[in-house]
Amino acid sequence: MKLGLKVAVPVLIGFSLATGTLGAQTQPAITDTAIADAVELKDGTYLRGLIIEVEPASHLSLRLPDGQVRRVPLETVKSAERAGKPLELGAAPPSAAPVIGGAAATPPPAGSAAPAVAAAAGSGGPESESDLGRVLAAIPGPRIRLQTQANRPAFLERRIGDADEDVVAYHLVCKVPCSVELPVADPVPYRIGYGRLQPTDWFALPKYNARVKAELASDMYPVWMRSMLVGGFVFGAVGGSMYGINEATGKKAWAHDTGLVLLGLSGACFLTSGLFWLFSPHTTYTIERSP
Repeated sequence: MKLGLKVAVPVLIGFSLATGTLGAQTQPAITDTAIADAVELKDGTYLRGLIIEVEPASHLSLRLPDGQVRRVPLETVKSAERAGKPLELGAAPPSAAPVIGGAAATPPPAGSAAPAVAAAAGSGGPESESDLGRVLAAIPGPRIRLQTQANRPAFLERRIGDADEDVVAYHLVCKVPCSVELPVADPVPYRIGYGRLQPTDWFALPKYNARVKAELASDMYPVWMRSMLVGGFVFGAVGGSMYGINEATGKKAWAHDTGLVLLGLSGACFLTSGLFWLFSPHTTYTIERSP
């Protein structure tokens, strides 16, 4: 009996300590109050969480459902709700306006998209925005206002580094349609593009206020053209082989007919590939002076 007690007591103590440690490490469940607030950004992003700090004319801090805290500049916020009620953020003073090229940028007109800036090659967010802001602010000289339009949802992009079309990095300047002020002396080209679309060619900023209109086409047309071309070669090789071997070794109706059908499919694929090459739309853009 004494031996059993000597063994049981340490086991119970160890089990209690292990259970207490696991209980201490267990994270509390996320309740509805942790995601009771909402923030809508000017680029269309919608965030939910708990607003834990509001710094007038600067930023607000939002605790996300996963426990992380995201700091959101007020200049990028379209609206915010706390506990279901609209949150009055207040107007930012002139000194808080984003500075481009050493001068405060003129606020965009009502209804236009704000110049939300994020690095496509990075994680985006305030750090990326400040990176592009510093780059543009360091370019001296006058500014022009560039208005962008497109037939599909897209972004105005500013290239990062050399023009390597296989691996290209760029900043997302703003979501099209938008109106943004940019330095005339900026040597880096811009383009409009997004997702599964053919982007426009890179273009230099004009020396005057301008409007860029882009007609974006899908980037799948070249893929379909090449697929039809490959299909034509495959069907032609198989069909021609079957037809030729059948004619040389002995005529069988099924082999003869199958070879002819495959040769017909080959011709259809070549014809379709040629039609894609002739009539596939391509992305175009125009730059015109605006008042």
